[in-house]
Amino acid sequence: MRFLTSPWRSVFERSDLPPSGPGSLDDLRARAAAVALGVGATLFISLDLIGKVLIDSIALPVPVAFLGCVVFSLTGFLVAFAAGPRILTARFRNIRQSAERPALAAGYEFHQEFLPPSPTTTEAVFYDWRRILVPQRMTEVIVGVSRGYPFTAGHLEGYEFSPTMVQPKVAYSENLVMLRLPSPLPELKLRDRSASSPRDYGLSFESVPTGDPAVDGRWDVQSRYPELAPLYCTPEILAYLARIPMVPCTIVIRDGYLIACRDPRATFESVSERVEILVGLAEVIPQGVWDRETTPSESGAGRVIEPAFKLTSWPIFRR
Repeated sequence: MRFLTSPWRSVFERSDLPPSGPGSLDDLRARAAAVALGVGATLFISLDLIGKVLIDSIALPVPVAFLGCVVFSLTGFLVAFAAGPRILTARFRNIRQSAERPALAAGYEFHQEFLPPSPTTTEAVFYDWRRILVPQRMTEVIVGVSRGYPFTAGHLEGYEFSPTMVQPKVAYSENLVMLRLPSPLPELKLRDRSASSPRDYGLSFESVPTGDPAVDGRWDVQSRYPELAPLYCTPEILAYLARIPMVPCTIVIRDGYLIACRDPRATFESVSERVEILVGLAEVIPQGVWDRETTPSESGAGRVIEPAFKLTSWPIFRR
């Protein structure tokens, strides 16, 4: 089954590594949607052909005609299944490439390829307790400064690696925006329940309800140190979180960065929107949090090691 579904990853997160490379793991719903689309289209063609056979009274027996339609449908489905990932790869890469002109016009830099962020930052958006995920590169990268905060936005790609593999395997990709903070802050994760994909691929911590229904209804606030989460639960921050536009935008504070992920398209407009969201959040963080000395462990510096088997790490429980 893994072999059959490996060419499909989330429609929004398809890697741009060479299509001749191995497939990936990712959103089961996207794979199911792709399969349903192919089956629905080919079934429609089959029924249309069967109807034509019956209406025109061709001298072929109906079972023979039906079998021919099924063979034709399966052939068309297999062709679509094989070509689909390449088509999606090209489509979403073109969408990200379209950000170059407006980014340059806004005074930002645009790079076709960039070095990946540190593994610490990568863990914030992608982490697998079963495998080693190695960041490989960023593509379609926008670099700039917004209201005094430097930011980097791009398409992160990486590999899944294990000692038993003969060669690394393409594992994941994600569009993200990283805002550099003036100083490290306690690690925090705001998982957006309204995001397009219900899966959470980053590090997960203990949920800490804020007590504000408007915030808790959308945001799953998580902290590795739950006792530090109240530092962020000021009226200003809660009011800001409640009015953030309804766009897929899970936010992580980790190792001196504010990181936004789950952006499905990464157009210039969507990147700008997420930069504005991150800058606005940074501006409402109280001075007391900035002045507090944050240890490397509290900020999320360094890789986090979880037990090899942890029930809540299974994707079905990470909702």
